[in-house]
Amino acid sequence: MVLLVLALGIAVVTVVLVRRGVLRWAGGLALAVIALLTAGVAELTDNVVDRDGATGIDATTLDWVIPHRTGWLTAIAKTISDLGDTTTMAAVAIAACAWFAYRRRWPQFLLTGVAAAGAGIIVLALKTIVGRQRPPMVDRLVLETNQSYPSGHTLGSTVVIGVLTALVVLAMRRRSAAVAAVAAATVFVLLVGVSRLYLGVHWPTDVLAGWAIGALWTTVCVAGYLRLRRPAPAATAQPA
Repeated sequence: MVLLVLALGIAVVTVVLVRRGVLRWAGGLALAVIALLTAGVAELTDNVVDRDGATGIDATTLDWVIPHRTGWLTAIAKTISDLGDTTTMAAVAIAACAWFAYRRRWPQFLLTGVAAAGAGIIVLALKTIVGRQRPPMVDRLVLETNQSYPSGHTLGSTVVIGVLTALVVLAMRRRSAAVAAVAAATVFVLLVGVSRLYLGVHWPTDVLAGWAIGALWTTVCVAGYLRLRRPAPAATAQPA
């Protein structure tokens, strides 16, 4: 709760700084989003470690999901999960980096590589530090052997798809096309997370953490990319 209050305070200060011209709207928005997501992730992780707070939804949600499984939904969930897994997302990131290198688009190459690699490191570090056990084996429809928190599928797909979507949107001129791209990416990332819950290999808070941490890391990476890409102010001409 303290972290959320602090984050809201930072958001308010950010708005004030933007209105006074100290920060630009884009930078202010990024700072506010980062502050809110950081607080949310910290609170959620603390709940998982202490087994309280938001974790109260875990067992109840899973108990509701299991009886509603059907053959055709299971097949769809497995397909979506495979599309969002670590190997697939790594392949997508590598293919994108190869394309950017071929086109000599080094800022985009660096953004994609750093974002994808960072996501992998974050997942590995948090799984090791938190060490949360997955739902009971009897409830799982696919085999998983590592720790549960956060959902690597959810976090990785959020970052890779999020970063690539941001680059696509920045290159688009038509607003309708940009909205469609964002909508499609959002639906895919949401479905990846839901599929992991449906398959019984993650608790709901694992998936929520995957989305939140993925969104946080994506925001940090894209904000840094935009900051570095901002052209330097033109020098004032000196009188002859």
